[in-house]
Amino acid sequence: MKVKYSLILLVLTFITFPSWGNDNKIDPYLQRIINAQGKYFATDHFGKTFSQSPDEIPQTLIHFFIEADLAALPALRALGVEINTITSHGIMTAMAPISQLPAIAALTEVRRLEAAHPVKLLMDQSAGPSGVNLPNLNFPRLANTGRGVVVGVIDTGIDIEHPDFIDEQGNTRVVAIWDHTLDPSDVGGIAPNPTGFTYGTQWNKTQIQGGYTTCLHRDNDGHGTHVAGTSAGNGRAPTADNTHFTGLAPEAELLMVKFDFDNEKNRNTTTALLDGINWIFQQAATLGKPAVINMSLGSDYGPHDGSMPEERGIDDLTGANKIVVVAAGNAAATYGGTAFETFGAPLHGAGNFSTRNDIVFNPPNSYLPSVSASDYIFFDVWYSGNDTSRIQITTPSGQKYPPNFNGIYKNLWKTNGTDGGFNTNEGFVYCYNFPAVIGWDTNNGDNNIYCEISDAYGVGPVNGKWVVEFIPLSGSGNYQAWHGYSDSLAQTYFWYNSGTTKHTWGNLNDPFLSDSHMTIGSPATASQVISIGAYQTKNQWNARIYHTSANGYLWDTYVNGSQAYGIFPVDYYDPFTLEDLAFFSSRGPSRDGRIQPFISAPGVGIVASLSQPALDSLSPPTNYNYYRYYNRIEPLGYYATLQGTSMACPHGTGSVALLLEEAHNKGINPTPAIIKSYLQQGARIDGFTGSVPNNDWGYGKIDVSDALTQVQAAPPPELNSCQPNSGTRNQTLMVTLTGNHFQPGATVDFGPGITVLSTTTVSPQEIVCNIKISRKIPRGERVIKAVSDVVVTNPDAQSATLVNGFTIK
Repeated sequence: MKVKYSLILLVLTFITFPSWGNDNKIDPYLQRIINAQGKYFATDHFGKTFSQSPDEIPQTLIHFFIEADLAALPALRALGVEINTITSHGIMTAMAPISQLPAIAALTEVRRLEAAHPVKLLMDQSAGPSGVNLPNLNFPRLANTGRGVVVGVIDTGIDIEHPDFIDEQGNTRVVAIWDHTLDPSDVGGIAPNPTGFTYGTQWNKTQIQGGYTTCLHRDNDGHGTHVAGTSAGNGRAPTADNTHFTGLAPEAELLMVKFDFDNEKNRNTTTALLDGINWIFQQAATLGKPAVINMSLGSDYGPHDGSMPEERGIDDLTGANKIVVVAAGNAAATYGGTAFETFGAPLHGAGNFSTRNDIVFNPPNSYLPSVSASDYIFFDVWYSGNDTSRIQITTPSGQKYPPNFNGIYKNLWKTNGTDGGFNTNEGFVYCYNFPAVIGWDTNNGDNNIYCEISDAYGVGPVNGKWVVEFIPLSGSGNYQAWHGYSDSLAQTYFWYNSGTTKHTWGNLNDPFLSDSHMTIGSPATASQVISIGAYQTKNQWNARIYHTSANGYLWDTYVNGSQAYGIFPVDYYDPFTLEDLAFFSSRGPSRDGRIQPFISAPGVGIVASLSQPALDSLSPPTNYNYYRYYNRIEPLGYYATLQGTSMACPHGTGSVALLLEEAHNKGINPTPAIIKSYLQQGARIDGFTGSVPNNDWGYGKIDVSDALTQVQAAPPPELNSCQPNSGTRNQTLMVTLTGNHFQPGATVDFGPGITVLSTTTVSPQEIVCNIKISRKIPRGERVIKAVSDVVVTNPDAQSATLVNGFTIK
């Protein structure tokens, strides 16, 4: 195995990090976090360590994923690894001291260690929560209300005393809450860890029924309450004009996970996200009910192809009656105008290594390095595992790093070379260029470049024109890239694949500017989730119009009136076009070419439940309150108007709840693929969506009324032939089954003595299996030949049998 060295070039001083064995098992982000303990790593976009002192012994810990065989569990636990979720393909959510990672990687049964990373709420404002608009109701209610279905929400929590989550008999509709921000020791032991999990507190229905006197959970942000109201609120709260803002599934039961977005307990990690999904599906299974989970959250970085560990873990956890709906993201943007001033530049670019000056970027003239905050720009670049390249960065003064490719720089920033950085008087410059075999995800076969220009060593990136050059060494050289930046550098202009540095900041007509292509975030690119884009449905709403007090800070007095987009203080949102796609809604496709988002839902001007603790929450020193400042609050104070794919998502979730209810009533156990087919066939198409599917709208606009008409029992599978239909002992071979009505995820049983290594549903008419025949005829067989039936079982539990379909010779 080739030994790799990580080094930092500080002027003329080398700092060499230790090179551990089993490098191929530790992803580069995790390796760098281990080496630098989070330093110079674009703040916490890719995860970070934290400290705890159990038994008075300080330890530096990290959340991460382990991919391993189950046989590794005793050894992992002996090394002090805390494990919560284990999926069917051996993806484990873990926490351990970073000092133990080399020993963990050395275990034979461990295949891979990958860093967990944080996620964010998909809001329209970085300073506060965002959401969408609930049309009241766009869809006929009919008989479908979500009864008998569980809606799970992973978010900021829920206002358990809000009337929208209490039925007409005064009973709570919230079955249980797992609060990641409160541990048993924080609440005097009145709420335990959930069974099978090692952190947080589970609040039961009796405690929730008692309200805030017996349940200490709070939603002080309001985002989660709004999401829950959109998907499943019953509209019982009063309004000034007697309008009932009813959610799509008002009789569904609710399971809530309060996620640690603010990292109060060092749990804003994708491992905790996977744990939350696992817990909700476990609780729903105990109740014997189908479940759909809403995740109005995500991350803008990674391979954008569904191959991240949390995405593959979600794919493992979903299945029949277990559906996950994810917001597509708010990463679409444009240069110029108020949106650019508020949100910054589009995040995506693409090109070919053969073009000179691959990436050019220039901060605005107004940029000055921050004193109190981090300043950084980073690039996350993906290219074919068959290609190789190296990197060179040119600063505004014309200095090149590395200055040449000789001697100590021979392998620096080269594919499968060394990673390292330069501490300069123009900022800290760092890159790595890792091949697929040791990249942060070994499943997509692609190489990954990470470049960062930051103030990690005290000197912020200087203003002026920077150039990131990818120098081709072999292969085609095509790449896709995403960049990120600190707030101080949000108005930076980025140009990709232009071949020149002759660009001007402020020129909106430059064809080489970055774009919003491929900006669907993770985990929305997971193959088994339903990703939701947002369109515009409401421009004006009844609201409290708040006035500042004499000191200019306290938003504590108001008059009732109306607020609209494009009007202060919501003037950052302009223009508004009814029924058109929201400007912020992330665009597809996924990097592996799938249509994204899957479908779109109302996402602008959404009125839904407002958490009272959030309404009363005032942030010092100015007593700022997002809902008050932006005039979001309905006059009686029970509802708020928001926008973002964050709340387009619960329109999808509520719609799926109705589809699950209808399917359950008809004896159907739908998989994610089947639910997608209902939504696709029922989708609405108009002049705004254009021809579908496309990578702006997906399959169009959700129309749950039409989708419900598609819920029909699927025909049972038919199994006609098996070729080859025989094999010898100790043989491994590929077998093709033909028939009809095979569903994705179908399983195959060849009887005793045969192990099915893999099963692929090629089409409704064909399944291909890789099987292994045992060395011995199973005990009890009295004949020379063992003849077995072949059974195909679809995810909806319907099966077909080919009698005497396979023979062991």
